[in-house]
Amino acid sequence: MYNKYIWPLVLEVCRLCLLVKVVESRSDSSCGGRLTASRGVILTPNFPGPFEVPIKCRWVIDASDLLAENGSITVYLTQLYVYKGLTFTEYAYYESESSNLGATRIQEVTESNIFDFRWLKTFRPILVIDFGLDRLEGNHVRVLNGLLNVFGFNITYEMSGGPTNPKSCSVKDCSYSGSCFVAANYSTFSCECFDGFTGADCSNGPLCLDDQQHPVCQNGATCRHVGAEAIRCHCADGFTGNYCEVQAPQRSAKDCTDQGCVLQCPFNGVQNRGCNCRNGTKITTDRSRFECRIKLTNVTSVRMVLLANQGSLEALLVRQIAKYLRNANISSVEELKILSITPTSEVVFHFFGNTYDGDKIRESFNRLVQRRRLGDISLESTHFTFQQKPALKLQNVRINQLNEREVRLGDQFIVSCVAQGSYNLTFTWYKDGMLVNTSKATREIWVKLLPNDGSDQYTSLLGIDRSTLLDAGQYTCQVIDWGMEQCKSLTIDIRDEPNVRVVPMSATIEKGSNIQLKCLTPNMRSIGIGFGWSKNRALLKLEPGSEVWEDLFPAGSILKITNAQKSAIYTCNVAQRSMAVRVEVVNRTRIPICLRERAWGVRWPDTGPGLEALLDCPENFFGHRIARLCSMKDATTPEWQLPDFSACLYEPLFTPYNNFQSLTLGYQNTTGAETVKAYWNLLRSRKTPLYPGEGDRIVALLWEIEQYLNATKELTDLTHSAEPFMRIVNFVVANEHSVLNEQQLTLMQQLTRRNLVYWAEQAHPPQMHLALSAMVADVLPLQIDNSDGVTRTMRIPGPDFMYPKWYKDNVLIRVKRSDLIGKRTDDTTSGVSIVYKNLSGLLPNVYVTELDDGTDLEYRINSRIVTVDAILPEKKVAKLSIQGKISVDLLLRHIQNHSGIWNISCGAADFTGSWNLNTCVSNTLQDGTATQCVCPHPGTFAVFLTARAVRVALAKHKKATLVVMVGCGSCLFQCLLTSIILGSYWWKNRTWLNFLKVQCCTGLIGAMGIFSYATYQTLPEVQQSQHLQPTVIAVITGVPVLAVLATELAHKSTGWHHESWWLMTGSGVFNIFITCATIMVLIFILLHIGIVHKAHALVAENILKKETIEMRMRLLRRAAVVLCGIISMETSSVLYVNSSSTIVHYVFATLCALLGFIVIVGYVLNSEIQLVTPLFQKLKWKAKLSDEEISDPVKVCSRSNESSENEVGQSMQLNEPSYLEVRGVAAGSIDTREYGAEPAVPSYKSFGIPLGGRFLPEIRIDGTDNVNLENYSTSPRKYQEVRLEPPEVGGIGNAMTGAGSSGSAIYAFDSNYEGVEHRTLRDFNPYIVQAPSVPLQGVMPGSCSGSATVLCSADVESRLMKIGTMPDVTLAVKPTEIELRPVEVKARDNVSPIPDIANTSERKQPDGEENAPEIIVTDCESTASGMLDRISHDLDYLLNRKHGNES
Repeated sequence: MYNKYIWPLVLEVCRLCLLVKVVESRSDSSCGGRLTASRGVILTPNFPGPFEVPIKCRWVIDASDLLAENGSITVYLTQLYVYKGLTFTEYAYYESESSNLGATRIQEVTESNIFDFRWLKTFRPILVIDFGLDRLEGNHVRVLNGLLNVFGFNITYEMSGGPTNPKSCSVKDCSYSGSCFVAANYSTFSCECFDGFTGADCSNGPLCLDDQQHPVCQNGATCRHVGAEAIRCHCADGFTGNYCEVQAPQRSAKDCTDQGCVLQCPFNGVQNRGCNCRNGTKITTDRSRFECRIKLTNVTSVRMVLLANQGSLEALLVRQIAKYLRNANISSVEELKILSITPTSEVVFHFFGNTYDGDKIRESFNRLVQRRRLGDISLESTHFTFQQKPALKLQNVRINQLNEREVRLGDQFIVSCVAQGSYNLTFTWYKDGMLVNTSKATREIWVKLLPNDGSDQYTSLLGIDRSTLLDAGQYTCQVIDWGMEQCKSLTIDIRDEPNVRVVPMSATIEKGSNIQLKCLTPNMRSIGIGFGWSKNRALLKLEPGSEVWEDLFPAGSILKITNAQKSAIYTCNVAQRSMAVRVEVVNRTRIPICLRERAWGVRWPDTGPGLEALLDCPENFFGHRIARLCSMKDATTPEWQLPDFSACLYEPLFTPYNNFQSLTLGYQNTTGAETVKAYWNLLRSRKTPLYPGEGDRIVALLWEIEQYLNATKELTDLTHSAEPFMRIVNFVVANEHSVLNEQQLTLMQQLTRRNLVYWAEQAHPPQMHLALSAMVADVLPLQIDNSDGVTRTMRIPGPDFMYPKWYKDNVLIRVKRSDLIGKRTDDTTSGVSIVYKNLSGLLPNVYVTELDDGTDLEYRINSRIVTVDAILPEKKVAKLSIQGKISVDLLLRHIQNHSGIWNISCGAADFTGSWNLNTCVSNTLQDGTATQCVCPHPGTFAVFLTARAVRVALAKHKKATLVVMVGCGSCLFQCLLTSIILGSYWWKNRTWLNFLKVQCCTGLIGAMGIFSYATYQTLPEVQQSQHLQPTVIAVITGVPVLAVLATELAHKSTGWHHESWWLMTGSGVFNIFITCATIMVLIFILLHIGIVHKAHALVAENILKKETIEMRMRLLRRAAVVLCGIISMETSSVLYVNSSSTIVHYVFATLCALLGFIVIVGYVLNSEIQLVTPLFQKLKWKAKLSDEEISDPVKVCSRSNESSENEVGQSMQLNEPSYLEVRGVAAGSIDTREYGAEPAVPSYKSFGIPLGGRFLPEIRIDGTDNVNLENYSTSPRKYQEVRLEPPEVGGIGNAMTGAGSSGSAIYAFDSNYEGVEHRTLRDFNPYIVQAPSVPLQGVMPGSCSGSATVLCSADVESRLMKIGTMPDVTLAVKPTEIELRPVEVKARDNVSPIPDIANTSERKQPDGEENAPEIIVTDCESTASGMLDRISHDLDYLLNRKHGNES
């Protein structure tokens, strides 16, 4: 008794032990080896997990010692998941790869054949299995959902002499929903199913049943899973289709099976459902119709006899002719029929028979006529005609495609039907039993009968220019001739394009996380579809460890993204179709997101702000997707919006919808009214409310029906479905949020109104009252008003009908009777009234419109919405409405009480849904509970609460707009002018300082241009919220344009949705920008303070003079003023965008214009650039000419360029080290502390000294003495030679460059002095003197022309290090024209330390050296005495002589 319970348990335990043993052997298996056991397991390392790559293994199965003469080696591919690198080779002998014999490759596993076989077999003694793989990715089988992370293979082998085990299995035999295992005895194979799948082959899964637990595969079909996401239906006999929903034509024993056979049946005269020839006659041979004409001679007597016997002449003739033909041995006589009997006793009859009996029939009738007797009927021998015509025979039905059973979606195809018969032959086409009616189609579908070529064959063509999925099915050609019908059918399948579906449809993930995207084609049964991936519209490269994709079986692909760092759009491409998915990568610590939740029966995933969460339609729905937007409630709080289900269709509505679509294609199987009734019958049985937006799709279905009936001119068909139509609309309105699109809501109101109008125009009398839960519709005739007798009115509510409790509104329509006379009877004139209970709940809560004065008018609905129309004769409604002869008087109850700040207005909506508050006249009742609206035409009406908004529309306020445009335009023009001047100057003097100025001007031009455009075009305004949402344009120079575009660029890169192009307070971009801007401003302030402090220190240490510091400080002050102007403009721009005050607009415009003025003054007018400064310098110089007592310090030979601001930033260079002869002259006020410690440089061509950090010597012109030291023979001044060269002199040295030489003065030695021993500039600390900033008369700025320099009263103070201090020498100079030239100090060879007193009047120049211009002391003021002059001469001579002797 216990055995039946114990033995199964023991067997199961043994089975598990064997499986464990096999698994243990697998885990211990190595990669490769020589196998000599009769049975064994071959598997990859770490199976089914990943293994190290690259890998190369070889297994040698050696059966040399075990196999008998007929033995074999069989390999069972139980768990084969890799389709690359695996080969099977048989050998007659194998010792090594170099020592073998008889090698033959049996099989190489590829992606295309991996599922084609379950086992391999060889009769040779050696089988070698080679496996090599370079990478894991893209080389393995991937099936949803249990086979996504399996690697390698696990196969078994067996050496035996018996047959192959027929019960072996593979992953395919387990429906890709389980794994194939073999028991330890290597003879039992079984499928171990994954969770959720059952059956011996794991084919039963969740997709085989629908939501109501009904089988998906219909009509007794068998459902079989192919992985977790696909099923296949194996249909029973007589059914076809993806779900076996199409019934194939039933055939009986009499059905024809060959091409030449056709069934023939009598035609019953009904052409609506095609042939129903179940018990017809089988026509297999050629048949003919025989038509004969004979004449009777004793018709009168025969009729009298037949009248006595209650018979007919036609029946008598049929019996006699049939009897005669049988006696004549005619093989077949069918359908003998008397066609006509004329008054002259001529009889026409015909019958059908075999074609080859034609001659025999003719001879038989000839004998009959010659005999002149047919039973009791006499014939006239001279009247006989005989005709043989082909009988009805439908020959073939074909399609003009290479594949006679398949047409590609969107292609044209033509079906032809060829039949033989008489001239009365007619063709009729059916598709799946539906009559093909081309006149009812809204597309290009046609039927054409080809002209007869004289034969008895006729051809009918059915053409469809663009195929759709609904064109798939069975096409039947029906031919009718002489009351008989024949039919033949052809089944056509439409090859659909792949419906690409990526799961998930949207994704928001944390930075650095992983995600998998699965691309599927649920509508494609084929396995050989090519899948490809692209990233941001570029082909995606396979990158192991980052982005890897693999094929999914039976049809699909999976993309694995690891360590995601950036957001991207991934697109799955299949054939010509594709689907894109955006993977949003966010940092949740910085960006708030909408968290996952379950709502409306759907689990919504985490979604970033500005993105939509996309999911499949819920259960019981067909469609593409549902969407739900995540938006920002404020700067830091995200919130979910209402989901949108408008792309989903309620599953029960799918069948009537497809039937209606077939009607529009030309397949007549339903009507518009029947479709509306079918919709209502399905919706009324629905127990769940509508999803948000689902009503949009229902309204679209109703609109399609009306459009079709309007196109086919059958709008009267809607009169049969007026009530179901109203109930569908009531069902939609009764559900909250059922319609999300305001345009669809307006369309629904228009459809409802027009439907009632269609009904009223056909109804007699036009009277309807329909009181529903969410709406009340009334259609009543206009009655004569008893008060005046000249007006026809309709009053709602009427006394004869019941109304719901919520209905408290009154409607009155008035039309003058004189406007209706002479058209139609008055009883056909009617009115339509539709009152909606809660339609306002589907409309926006608040409307805002802009008035002419720039203010915003806010209004909201405060009553029920009422639609009124009038049905008048011959479409006179529009004309009378224009003339104002139709009056609508409404009394609408208020929904809520209103406060004093709100006004009451009546609004009328046009056919576009726009409300007009000026059409109707409103009068509120004293108690404030209702408002009377008098409107001049029909339409849709409601009562509104209105209030003017306080905020002034900035961009539309004409006065403020003009001021802002002027201010921004002024700044733009001034900055543009400044940039042109600076740009032209910068092109010649390319310094960084000028470049930054041009950059600042360009940035301000861009900012002002964008402000002007925003003011003129009214770009999206910032929505008011609890946070200030400012506009930040720039903080420092060069940033304005980038700041304006910062938000747009950020959102373009992240894909976020943004409502405004202004930077928003609280956003990440705004915070980053403000931080950077603040840091830059602080840096500017610190630099300014540091430079000022350093400059003062340099002055205190007597390193720089105060005048030089003042030049630097002026530059800094100008930069600070420009910066303050920009910051002031930015602050005012923030207030301008966010404030409604006109004062702020004026302030902003003023600051913009002031900023432009500051820029042009600071960068151009108050700067020493060549384009402007020379004019001021000239004026300043002329003013100095009048002052003969005081002169500015003169810097001898200035730089070649006298640029603005570049006196600080530019450098001056010396091409040769200057040698200064200091005999008798001192370099005044020269700071040599920076040069005294430098070693001397022996000799070199050029040497440059930067100007920064040094000050130049000054020659102070005092005009005190009149001593001409140069004319004095012993004066040491004569030996202090200063060479002044014009720029044109090229043989001596390089002249100092002009304005185009980057502001540097170049000094050069003549080549003749290269070999002379020089004393370097550092040895003597020579100085470079600068020209005064005032241009001299007759000398162009930047040039040094002339031959001599005149000095007056020059005091030169010397502080040369290591050289004794020289006495001050004062030169008297006449205050006349002074010509300053660049100074080139030449080194001289053989310079005598003591001058030749006797030869002081003229000095000899070295060979090859041009005479240097002398420093001439002209006739100056002569106020000193001669004695003083002599004493000074003697002192100079003695001092110079002593100095010379010592040296």
